[in-house]
Amino acid sequence: MPANHSETAPRPAQPPLAPKAPRRAARLVRWAVLAVVLAATTALGILHQKAGVGKPVGVDALCPFGGLETLWSLVSTGTLLRRVALSSVLLLGAAVATALVFRRTFCGRICPLGFLQELAGRIGRGVFGRRLEVPAALDRPARLLKYVVLGVSLLAAWQTAELAIRPYDPWVAYQHLTSPEVLTEFGVGLAVLGVSLVGSFFYDRFFCKYACPMGAFLALVSRFGLVKVRRNASTCIDCKACDRACPANVSVSTADVVTSPECIDCGECVAACPVAGTLAQGTKTRALTPVAASVLSVALFASLVGGATAAGVFGWTMPTLKQEMQRRGSGDGGEAPAAGTLDTSLIRGSTTISEIVDATGIPAEEFTRVYGVPASEQDRPLKELKDTYGCYPGDVRAFVELYLTDPAAAATYVPGSATEGGH
Repeated sequence: MPANHSETAPRPAQPPLAPKAPRRAARLVRWAVLAVVLAATTALGILHQKAGVGKPVGVDALCPFGGLETLWSLVSTGTLLRRVALSSVLLLGAAVATALVFRRTFCGRICPLGFLQELAGRIGRGVFGRRLEVPAALDRPARLLKYVVLGVSLLAAWQTAELAIRPYDPWVAYQHLTSPEVLTEFGVGLAVLGVSLVGSFFYDRFFCKYACPMGAFLALVSRFGLVKVRRNASTCIDCKACDRACPANVSVSTADVVTSPECIDCGECVAACPVAGTLAQGTKTRALTPVAASVLSVALFASLVGGATAAGVFGWTMPTLKQEMQRRGSGDGGEAPAAGTLDTSLIRGSTTISEIVDATGIPAEEFTRVYGVPASEQDRPLKELKDTYGCYPGDVRAFVELYLTDPAAAATYVPGSATEGGH
């Protein structure tokens, strides 16, 4: 009797399913960290705009790309670009060190602007019922634009000794949403922010993919990263769940090891894989669980920033005008500087009249007399007072310089006689 092959042929073994709990936990950890970073940086931005003395540092001091922009100045002259603080350089170092281990963890697990775009993408996916993709013929060359933005931004910053990208930066615009400067100084950046979020509604992480200079820089560094997403082809069922989950549109399902610089180390592909042992982040010899990859990558970055803070080299609050003057050698012993020794360029839109009074010894009543600013409002930044009282930073600088050199002449100073300038 002929054998019945349909009854005797062994069926392929069903690969074991990956447990959902660890994958869900990894996603929750990532989204929780991103939400906390976004909330914290938003709060710091608002406080920087609204608080008086002792306020948090501004966006330029909390952006790792500022560290990259000031790098040439720091190496060649030992000084930082205006507005940039040492904290920016330290954040750059933390992002690079983390990228050398976990690739673009900063982009996928920490960056608040990236999270804003992902939120927009989630809404878009809910509307369309799927993740949309830019046609490959357009997508591939368009992704090179971020490297152009990187090169142009650094060249302009290094040649002009200014943060050249600042007026066009969507994150700087976001941090100035509560500032009167948002339309006058950051109108272009606000438009870029709007395009980035609207674009992300249709295509995930629109700005990240096509225009982010920090993303471009970390993409170059990430080529040397140790921890990568690795795929076990023998257990892969080719369901494409990993591809659908990837916000950067990397083809995970066709790679044994994901080496694409577009990978942002978010771990979404690993969390989406339904088959145990098929996708994992790790080195050649050791794989990490989804939760471990999520926790360790963020912990490395946080520990570097925390260590710099504990060592006292990472500043979270703005120095007062007097502190800045003393740091630059304009004064000592906590005393006001001698007449004519103040570097008036230190007076900016974020400076308060109270700071100027404390640093220079000019009586507060003089600012009330000249500009009409009552004592109750002298703790507010000049940029919030200028339109009401005419105390534009450039004009205040001229008045202060005149008072320190010739108080008698300052007694007849007329507001507006100096050119408006510097915010």
